[in-house]
Parts: sequence; C-alpha cells; structure tokens
Amino acid sequence: MFEGILPIYKERGITSHDVVFRARRILQMKKIGHSGTLDPEVDGVLLLLLGGATKVSEYAMDLGKSYRAEVCLGIKTTTEDLTGEVVEECNVSDISVDKIKEILKSMIGEIEQKPPIYSAIKVNGIRAYEYARKGIPVELPLRQIHIKNIELIAYGFPFFTIRVTCSGGTYIRSLLRDICIALGIPGTMTSLARTQVGPFEISSAKIAEELMLHGESLLLPTDTAVSHLSKVTVNSVQLRMMVQGKELPIEREFSFTEPDNFYRAYGPNGFIGIMKRTNHTLKVEKNIFIEG
Repeated sequence: MFEGILPIYKERGITSHDVVFRARRILQMKKIGHSGTLDPEVDGVLLLLLGGATKVSEYAMDLGKSYRAEVCLGIKTTTEDLTGEVVEECNVSDISVDKIKEILKSMIGEIEQKPPIYSAIKVNGIRAYEYARKGIPVELPLRQIHIKNIELIAYGFPFFTIRVTCSGGTYIRSLLRDICIALGIPGTMTSLARTQVGPFEISSAKIAEELMLHGESLLLPTDTAVSHLSKVTVNSVQLRMMVQGKELPIEREFSFTEPDNFYRAYGPNGFIGIMKRTNHTLKVEKNIFIEG
C-alpha cells in the first residue's frame, strides 16, 4: 500500500471528493483522504494523504494556506460568490488604491471572522448551507483566524485582486465581504485559487496524468504534512515506553523551543508520529507510526 503525502492540482468544476476518487481508482487503494476541502468553483493545491498518512489529517488541517482572490465591487450575492443569487446591486464610484491598501493592512493579524451562511459548518448537527437553502435564519459563531499577509496585486475598477496567506479555517469569501464592508460598498468574490498549502506550492502540485505514470515516486514523506508542528526527539528507551503506552516525563534533553501542545516526534529511525504535551509529561496521541 502506498503511504505519504501528495500535493495535487484540483481543477475548477470538480469536487475535492472527485479528486480523491480519481486517485483511488488510479492507485487501486481506498485509504486516501485530503486536508482542506476546495469548493467546486475553486482551483489550486489539494493535499492528499495516502495510507498511514491519513492518521495526521486533523493536524495537517492546520497548515497555513495562501490564496489569490478577485472581488467585484457593487454587487452582493447570497453566497458571497458568483454561485448565489444577486441580492444587492448598485453603481459605485472608483475607490483609490491607497484606500484599499489601508483596509487590507488593517486585516493583518488575529481577527474574528463570521463564516458564510452557505458553508459546511454544522449547527445542531445540520450543515449551515442546509438552513440557508430552506431560508431558516441561523447564527454562526465567530471564529478566530490569523491573517499572516495580505496584499493588493491587481486593480481595474470595479475589480481588484488580492493575495493572502492565512491560517487554516479562514473563509476567503467572508474576508472579502468584510473588506468590502470596510470600504462601505457591496462586493462579491468572482474567482479564487489556492496557491499554497504549508510548504506545498501550486507550481509543484501534480495532476492525475502524472499519478498514472509515476505513482508512488511522487509521494512525499508523511511528516511533511505536519512540518508546522515543533519537533521533539526521543531515544530508544523512551520509544519503548511509548510502545507500552506510558507517558514520558518532560526532561531537559527535550529542549522545547515553543510551548506547543502537539509535536511531531522522531525516534532513532525517523518520524514516529504525534505527541501531546501536558504540564509535566509527553504522551502519544492516536496518530502514531511505531510498531510494538
């Protein structure tokens, strides 16, 4: 069975599940997942996890992501993109580049974001978009997101395009909505591409045809999907304790550089999985790659 990470290019017009299904058919294996869904109308990098690498999927979700997004001023839709119905349309005056850049700069850092009602977030066990389709109002909780960088890369009124690097869980549609609110005019997203996931750039993402020709040789090591986690190394004695299900007392040799809760752990023979730090101990999480 294949095992590892595969950054693949998802084209527009298909779902993330379609990409997974295609990879399963080509590689003749079922155990394939992905980290971070892309809507059908969005193209870009989709990170596939194969075999045992699926065990780190929840941690890979936290990889930072970069996008290129275009917005049209003067129009507002129900979905905050072109898939929805137009609910507001107006004539707007040209906005200065400096004004747009000023608003973008104010978005950098930790901010609160209200997700779009047309999203897969569950409220009382039901997807938010199901409420929206039935016209049932529902309040979505604010979420904390981090905008690492955001810049204006093109402007031809009434359209402008931004490049943004952000934390996982950020809704770019909602980010553009909030930018337009700050500008004082309606706007909606007209195109979106995910250009990077963690260290994986769109220029190096593979396509299905390459997978058919080269298969396993394209796969990257599992730990590249958790490169954002700090590293901790255990010796052979500590590794045996881990195999036995014991917690490790935190000792000087661990030399933590960050007060994180989760770490990518390495033993004498390489990557072994994910460990969780408490006040005084380290313990193995459910995702572990060691043989007893």
